[in-house]
Amino acid sequence: MAGPVRTEAQFLEHVRDTEAAGEDTVLFLGSVPDSVLLGRSRASSSCVDDFGVDRGDTHRDQPSVSWAPDFQHGDAGYRAAVAELRRRWSERGWKVTTEPVTDPVTGKATGLQEIHTTDDHGVALSLSPGRRTGEGLVVADGGCVRHDGHWDTDDWSLY
Repeated sequence: MAGPVRTEAQFLEHVRDTEAAGEDTVLFLGSVPDSVLLGRSRASSSCVDDFGVDRGDTHRDQPSVSWAPDFQHGDAGYRAAVAELRRRWSERGWKVTTEPVTDPVTGKATGLQEIHTTDDHGVALSLSPGRRTGEGLVVADGGCVRHDGHWDTDDWSLY
């Protein structure tokens, strides 16, 4: 049934950990998180399955936050950011993976990489190229969590 059910307080702490992990990454990359925030979301199709129904006041949510920091020097700045994140995340003992990025139109390799890790709180962090040259996309994904109580992304402003 998709793991244990967390209390509302435990879930809200996980939401805070998710956002803090992303903010830390964005700050490390030299941007102010509030100035490059793209959005916050709470649900994903991966949080819904056809194999069981949660009872009572149990909900499934997937807290996720995204930012779009810019890098000086275009793609060279992006490549430097990937290298710095790989070093930083590896020093923290986190497993780091990369994958080549392909152009969605041509299918050809761009020469850029997307980088991923999971922090000590189970938050998946990633940096991928953004829509423009020299722009990145940082995502902090808290994963699908079963919890008591109702939560909405508007609730982020409450703490």
